[in-house]
Amino acid sequence: MNDAETAPGPQMTDEALLALIGEIAQTRLGYAGTLTPDTRLVEALALDSVRLLTLVVELENRLELCLDEGDEQGVETVGELISLLRRRHAAG
Repeated sequence: MNDAETAPGPQMTDEALLALIGEIAQTRLGYAGTLTPDTRLVEALALDSVRLLTLVVELENRLELCLDEGDEQGVETVGELISLLRRRHAAG
């Protein structure tokens, strides 16, 4: 068995994560634009505490991982969020 067959959740490529974040932004947060790794989360998605919670819960559910309180510290862009998700996935 290779790593892709044993890894939990969907494929964790940067492109797949960007697409997933974009889908959640559109369907759950009403975002109509295109996200790039340089997109600033708070400004582009108008994230307040409720909208941030919505984004986090959707990502946790779909990726089958758990983000800890404080993980969001220093995450300002979509690219930084992707890096965080990859680290948490690798940590199991």
